[in-house]
Amino acid sequence: GGFLIGRYLGRDFAASLIGPRLQKYDEAIGRNGFATVLYLRLIYFPFTPMNFGMGLTRVRFWDYFSGTALGIMVGTFIFTFFVGTIKDVWAGGRWEELLSWKVLISLAMFIFSFFIPKILKMIRREKATA
Repeated sequence: GGFLIGRYLGRDFAASLIGPRLQKYDEAIGRNGFATVLYLRLIYFPFTPMNFGMGLTRVRFWDYFSGTALGIMVGTFIFTFFVGTIKDVWAGGRWEELLSWKVLISLAMFIFSFFIPKILKMIRREKATA
C-alpha cells in the first residue's frame, strides 16, 4: 500500500525536490534496490515510513518486494522462535529451563539478528575491494 502510494502519488513531486546531491543516493538505491530494502528490513526499520520512502525512490518494485519478503521472513522466524521459547518456559513454570540450550540458542539468534546488517555491509566492502 504505502510503496504504491509513494510511487504513484509522490515520486514525481519528490524527484522535483531533490537536488543533485540527493539524486546520487536515489540512483544508488535504484541500482542496489534489493540489497537496500533487505538491509533496512533486517535492521528493523519501521515499516510504514520505509514503505512510503521506498516508493519515492527509483527502487524497482520486484527488488522492493523480494527484499521485503526475505527480510521479513528472517526477522519473523528469529523473533517468533525467541518469543515462543520464552513463552513455553513461562507457561510451564519451569524457570530452570531459562538456561536450556533452546533458550540460549534462541537468545543468541535474536541478538545475532541485530548484527546481520553490519555483517552484510562488511561482506559487500570486502567484495568491492577484491
